[in-house]
Amino acid sequence: MTPTELNLKAKALLETHFEDIVLSGEISKITLHGSGHWYFDLKDERSSIACAMFKGANLKVGFKPAVGDFLELCGSVSLYPESGRYQFIATSMKKAGFGDLEAQFLALKERLQKEGLFDPRFKKSLPKFPKKVGIITSKTSAALQDMLKLIHQKEYFLAKIYIFDALTQGNNAPFSLIQALKKADDMDLDVLIIARGGGSREDLFCFNDENLAREIFKAKTPIISAIGHEIDYVISDFVADFRAPTPSAAIDTLFYSKLDIEQSLDLMEEKLMQLWNHKIQNYENLLLNLSKFFKFNSLPKIIDEKIKQSHNIEKQLNHLLANQ
Repeated sequence: MTPTELNLKAKALLETHFEDIVLSGEISKITLHGSGHWYFDLKDERSSIACAMFKGANLKVGFKPAVGDFLELCGSVSLYPESGRYQFIATSMKKAGFGDLEAQFLALKERLQKEGLFDPRFKKSLPKFPKKVGIITSKTSAALQDMLKLIHQKEYFLAKIYIFDALTQGNNAPFSLIQALKKADDMDLDVLIIARGGGSREDLFCFNDENLAREIFKAKTPIISAIGHEIDYVISDFVADFRAPTPSAAIDTLFYSKLDIEQSLDLMEEKLMQLWNHKIQNYENLLLNLSKFFKFNSLPKIIDEKIKQSHNIEKQLNHLLANQ
């Protein structure tokens, strides 16, 4: 069998068994071609697939899709025999409930902002060298493994890490996150990270929960919100004490590497030595000036001058008394 023959058989199999499919996901990149065709990638938390929507079909779409849009497509799978590459050919497109979610997000954001929950004066400072660090996330998540791996790479062994397992997606996630937060906040930790890796806006929507936002605001422990990717914003980002664009960035913010600490100590040592040498130089100059003074002003001479000054003062007093 030749590559062409295999690709043709695969094409026939795919196009026969994968037609009239409803596909949901988030646009991760898109090209609106001059020909009128649209080419884009649709992703979920783990995977992505190349998609196309040709001019004749997309003329019926009432909006222009963009990166970050959560879409629901109808169409079928097609394979190009020349390359062996398959993609999803969309025949219809609509936004998958995102408009309602975005409206909820903006309304809650505005209301909490007016209440002062985002006010910088309420933000707690992050510790310089944390010794007890809590991480609230799914214990099976790739984000947690990435964070722990980065801590190990930095060789930062000053801190003990506490993991608080919680759901980070779905209708039950807000309650799970709140329970984990309450438990962690009672443990006298130096700092807490609420973390989740990337996902669609719908996947991340549990971090826009009002009750979760208020618990974050009430917490005694400084909190870092590290949700999704740099372009993702959720309510917890605004109410937390610090927003990290990714879970890994939260670790970079909190933990110095062993090399960073060594370099910092070397710099401190250098500055102390400079200060010490400056002090010594000042004392040496003072001693030198004193030695010069006593060299040209011998002690007997100084005593004689003081006696003369005393006699002059005595004469002045006698003169004043005689004229009373």
